[in-house]
Amino acid sequence: MTDRLVLVTGASGNIGHAACASLRARGWRVRALVHRRPVSLVDEQVEGALEDPRSLARAALGVDAVLHLAAVTHARRPALYERLNLRGTVSLLEAARTTAVDRFVFASTRAISPTGGAYSRSKNAAEQAVEGSGLRYTIVRLPEVYGAGGTEGVDRIIELARRGWPIPLFGADSERLCPVHADDILPPLLAALESDRCLDKTYTLAGDCLTLREFAHACVSAFSSESRIVNLPMVALRVLAAAGRLLPLPVYPDQVARLLAPKPEATPDAFDELRFRPRSLEEGLRALA
Repeated sequence: MTDRLVLVTGASGNIGHAACASLRARGWRVRALVHRRPVSLVDEQVEGALEDPRSLARAALGVDAVLHLAAVTHARRPALYERLNLRGTVSLLEAARTTAVDRFVFASTRAISPTGGAYSRSKNAAEQAVEGSGLRYTIVRLPEVYGAGGTEGVDRIIELARRGWPIPLFGADSERLCPVHADDILPPLLAALESDRCLDKTYTLAGDCLTLREFAHACVSAFSSESRIVNLPMVALRVLAAAGRLLPLPVYPDQVARLLAPKPEATPDAFDELRFRPRSLEEGLRALA
């Protein structure tokens, strides 16, 4: 696989940055859709946005494949999820069809349930758009990803444990996480671009599954931390989530629904067809330590 051109959206993010480096190492030429800031480790940059169909047409022209990583994961207004995650994906699919792109890889999420709030609904609808696009596609549903330098979700718990600060948990036994180290999702994304075995399929990735409380304890143990785990009632999260519609709180309006919504099981075929080899949580946290 050499000298093929891939368009990457979300290249400025931590996962996107690592994906671009991995793609170039495998001989791909990488074009990034640049919105807010320039991107390093790419061969070409096209200024544009998911809300600008003309820029998407320019970005998709002449590329062999699209790796669509860009998404809004936390927003206070549901309309933002729909505008970027759904309508932005639909516009990108149209640009890919118009320019005869050979393959479209869509990074989705395990939080895909229609009952999971506005974010989950937007990603669910975007998956349906990909499936009905007429393009050759692969959908890769990502679990909770840690170790990419993020500041929210499981990465926030890791950072609190690293610093020895108290770790507040809401409904710590109500959700099962299946976190995966950021480095371990890169081979599946690359395989989705390169292998014909995964065409027109949807894969759900998952690592070791455990409760939120168990994850917090694992982080405390990995960093030999003095952090205390503070258990807070779910009703408190519901109140904060409601207030988060108006106030800049570290809790978002759809967070409760996303936490409690059912998640799909891991796809067994991902091991062979996507080269998915997740390290154990203990090993992943030890690498961060």
